[in-house]
Amino acid sequence: MDKKEKIDSRGKRIGKFVLTTIIYCVILMALIYLYQYSGLTSVHFIYDEF
Repeated sequence: MDKKEKIDSRGKRIGKFVLTTIIYCVILMALIYLYQYSGLTSVHFIYDEF
């Protein structure tokens, strides 16, 4: 029984790591998407009138 408990806890740790990694990747992709969507790269158009 001791070995089975260790395997379960190891599986839970691996699952938690994979889930955390996926969540962080989704958050990072969302931030990149929002940064590109906001149009911060097109700031030079503000100074057209000067």
